[in-house]
Amino acid sequence: MIRMVMADSGNILAIARNELDRLTDLPINIIHQIQDRISVQDAAKMSVLSRAWRYIWSSNPRLIFATGFCTMRLPSKTIDIITAILLQHHGSVKTFSVDISPIHSSQHPVVDRWMLFLSRNGLMNLSVRNEKSVNAPYKLPSYVYNVELEHLVLSNCIFRPPCSFRGFSKLGKLQLSRVSFELDVATSSLWMPSLETLHFTKCSGLRFLNIYAPKLLYLYLVGCGNDPLNLGPFMVCSKLKTFGILEQEVPLNTQDKTMIPTDILHSWPNLNRLILGKCFLKFFRSGTGVDCPPMRLNRLHLTDYDFDGEDQMFALLSILRNSPDLEILSFHMLSQRKNDDMEVDENSSQGPDYGTQQLNNLRTLQINRFHGSRAELLFIKFILASAPLLQKAILLVETSVCESQSLEISKVLMRFPRASPKAEIIYEPWSEKSKYRIVL
Repeated sequence: MIRMVMADSGNILAIARNELDRLTDLPINIIHQIQDRISVQDAAKMSVLSRAWRYIWSSNPRLIFATGFCTMRLPSKTIDIITAILLQHHGSVKTFSVDISPIHSSQHPVVDRWMLFLSRNGLMNLSVRNEKSVNAPYKLPSYVYNVELEHLVLSNCIFRPPCSFRGFSKLGKLQLSRVSFELDVATSSLWMPSLETLHFTKCSGLRFLNIYAPKLLYLYLVGCGNDPLNLGPFMVCSKLKTFGILEQEVPLNTQDKTMIPTDILHSWPNLNRLILGKCFLKFFRSGTGVDCPPMRLNRLHLTDYDFDGEDQMFALLSILRNSPDLEILSFHMLSQRKNDDMEVDENSSQGPDYGTQQLNNLRTLQINRFHGSRAELLFIKFILASAPLLQKAILLVETSVCESQSLEISKVLMRFPRASPKAEIIYEPWSEKSKYRIVL
């Protein structure tokens, strides 16, 4: 009996050892993929699980130092840990992401040394975040511009390339937030033949920047109105699918046609998603003689929209008239409403002339911060009557609308005729965390 128990114990240990060996013998790239899904600390702790894994964590080509990691201890300690990890690392570092927000600008030379190490070790994807607005911007060192990057994300940084810099030839995605460009004549024109995604948010120094990216698919400009980007070079981007321009003032009296997006919409035959702020819509306003060109849009999103603004309504109708393939139409409204426009009257004849326009492919209408004004109700009435394939009209009511007023508005909505038998009206309070969040 004792021998049988000992034999069974031996078999169990052998099975356990075999199971452990299966993990130990995993290919190194699989182990690196496992480490990519856990924190840096936990990846280092994996070294105690197996003698064969002792140094695998130090060869992982992806080093991600997230905000949580960089802010959970004193900045000096964070600097020491990251420096130690880089010194112990062997092999290439293809991806490096770090949040330097806790690091004082006096310690930026340490970050420079990190960048120097990375520039010599096969770096392809770089993300440097400096989120705190009170922080001094981090100046990207010159040797980073010599790296064949494929993905670059910067926030609160200074972009001042050396005179020899002509662009990143392999860069596919460039995402910049609060980046200040300091360019001279030699570095103002950048050639990026592989670039597909370009995103500027509240950047400065863009006026003299010319980016040539013939393969560009996605272009976003957010809050760069004080120093607008020259859009002229993007006229060759015939493959462009998405264009977004938000929170950006565009002077109406300008003679610089590079900042009149309507002039280059003709150059984007494959454009299917348009994201516009109210300032852009000024170019379509009544009396300007500017009309929207025919487009193949299937998604249109308008921000800071005001249905009571005659010029904005004129612009909207111009876009709808020239976008027969539109499937999704969404609005993010101004949070304030006029005090003299509180009356609910679905029979009012006042409002824009919608004519007999049909929206034969529209599936979804969404209005965030819906107030229930007369102009809004007239527009919804038009949509319900003109969209035979409409499936959802999502109306998220502004929190300032009282409960009794909201109830009256809902009764009015229910009486509107619908061209689509499947049209559903979703009527809920507005919230930043709404499950009907618009994905731009």
